[in-house]
Amino acid sequence: MYDQIMSPKYSKDLTDILEMLWNLEKDLNLFSYKENEKRIYYTIASIISKTGSCNITDVINESGYSRSTIYKTIKKFESANLVILRQSSIDKREFNLLLTT
Repeated sequence: MYDQIMSPKYSKDLTDILEMLWNLEKDLNLFSYKENEKRIYYTIASIISKTGSCNITDVINESGYSRSTIYKTIKKFESANLVILRQSSIDKREFNLLLTT
């Protein structure tokens, strides 16, 4: 078995993607967050992009993190004005998440 060498085009594409991610994290001030917190933020953004809305239960189900971790992280994001929580009009026990700019 032998290793394949990464093609120059693939290497360039990977570098471009990593640079875009770095710029995105810089623009959103996500540098100070742990990797799991960033993943939760990206999960929220992904769910909103796919479905148009996102609630806390969606994030728990999609991310695989515990309810406790999700709640703590969302509270951090709320304190930093990265997300806004709005009570659901359909289920008053649930909160929808909105990303801020």
